[in-house]
Amino acid sequence: KDGKDHYLSGIFMQAEMKNGNGRNYNVSEITAACESIMEKIKQGHPIAGELNHPDDLSINLERVSHIITDIRMEGNNAIGKAKLLNTPMGTLAKNLLEGGLRLGVSSRGTGEVNESGDVSGFSFVTMDIVATPSAPDAFPNSIHESLEYASNGKEVLKLSEAVIHDES
Repeated sequence: KDGKDHYLSGIFMQAEMKNGNGRNYNVSEITAACESIMEKIKQGHPIAGELNHPDDLSINLERVSHIITDIRMEGNNAIGKAKLLNTPMGTLAKNLLEGGLRLGVSSRGTGEVNESGDVSGFSFVTMDIVATPSAPDAFPNSIHESLEYASNGKEVLKLSEAVIHDES
C-alpha cells in the first residue's frame, strides 16, 4: 500500500515426506533444484512464477505474479523468498493476502515417479502461488520491504523467518 515491495518468505518445498500428491522428493533432488535456481538468479535470470498452476510447463508471461529472489536448504526444507510483481496477477495475489487469504506455493517441474511415489530426475521449472500446496508447510509468510530498511530490520526479519517454523 505504501509503494514498498511485497514478498512471500518461508518454506517453498519439502523433502523426505509424502506430499499432498502422494509424491516423495528426496533431499538431494530438492537441494539440486535450489542450487539450480540460485545459479540462475546469480546470473541475472530470476525465475518467474504464476498465480495458480497452469496445465503445462510453459511460463505464460500474462499470468506471471512473482519472481523468486532467494532459496536455500535448511534440513529437509527449501526456504525461499519471492517478490510479488506489479502485474495483474501479482496485484491480485497482493490483494488476496491483504484480504486475509493464506496463500501457498508449489513447485512445477518434471521427473520420474515410481509406484511408491518416489520422485527421481526432478527438473524444476518454477514455483507457483496456489491456494492448496502439495507440501504441507508451504505457506510462506507475507512481508513488506519496509521492515528490511528499518534500523536492525534485516536482523529482525532473519530472526523471525528462523523462528516461525521452530516448534520450541
